[in-house]
Amino acid sequence: MSLAVALSDAFASRPDPAAVPVASIAVAVDQQTVIEAWGAKTSTLFQAASISKPVAAIVTLRLVADGHLDLDADVNRFLTSWQLPGDPGVSVTVRHLLCHGGGLSVHGFPGYRQDQALPSLADILDGRPPSNTPAVRREDPPGREWRYSGGGYQVLQQLLEDVTGRAFADLAGELVLRPAGMTTATYAQPDPADAAAPHIEGRPEAWMIYPEHAAAGLWCTPTDLLHLAQAIQSAVAGEAGAVLPQELAEQMVTPQLGDSGLGLGIGGDGDRRNFSHAGGNYGYRCAMLGAVNTRNAAVLMTNSDEGLSVLGPMAAAITASTSWQLT
Repeated sequence: MSLAVALSDAFASRPDPAAVPVASIAVAVDQQTVIEAWGAKTSTLFQAASISKPVAAIVTLRLVADGHLDLDADVNRFLTSWQLPGDPGVSVTVRHLLCHGGGLSVHGFPGYRQDQALPSLADILDGRPPSNTPAVRREDPPGREWRYSGGGYQVLQQLLEDVTGRAFADLAGELVLRPAGMTTATYAQPDPADAAAPHIEGRPEAWMIYPEHAAAGLWCTPTDLLHLAQAIQSAVAGEAGAVLPQELAEQMVTPQLGDSGLGLGIGGDGDRRNFSHAGGNYGYRCAMLGAVNTRNAAVLMTNSDEGLSVLGPMAAAITASTSWQLT
């Protein structure tokens, strides 16, 4: 059975079709690429949710490569418009933010209705209305243990904007989206005709807006994220013109604290070493997985809060139809 047919069968056999009405997938494996969508076009946009974070990580590492940032320097050295409160004798570093090792608060963000006022980045960092999340603050000693913090990525966004004097969305476009070939990826709100509407418990809803661009604000297609995974693989391989120097790309896919690399989760070993990131915004679920030592990669995006229920069947279809062993 071909991979395309196996993937279609996996989606068709999902337990509750009403709960996951739309899915889109992009897979590159065994030198073949399969791009499919069910209930939508392959060009339909989804919220990438937390898969926004690897983009922010590459932006950061590009500035490290250019000498504008130091991975192991205190973030307050680079923050000029805002400072991370706490003991100045205990450094939270750029590396800590990238690998969720800063001990910072605010796990994630719920988003804002389209008729709500949106907070500024300063509002988000200080938990000030109209922000709907608490202030981003130190709660545990840095470097001791992994603690997922979307708030830390908003500190990172402020740092990047302070260092460059540019909006994060513009930086990401110049340093990552365009070089990686993510041609439809955007931080702007799309035309509804171009985007999959989110579903909660099988009900269509209006999407939420996420002004937290570095942590959760990217809109894109699975093809865009497949190109992101391939850009990381090219950098790890040391190819000319890659988005990162090989040494920094290797750090990105090397565990720093627990199973966290720089902006990515890291799993497996040897030939099965992989990098990944999942995402979950209001009514959207998605996942990206790439092999470190081969060019295999896969991205699944759905418009449902139950979307990851089809991830297992999709992984099984890839395993059954190719040489890539995901299950």
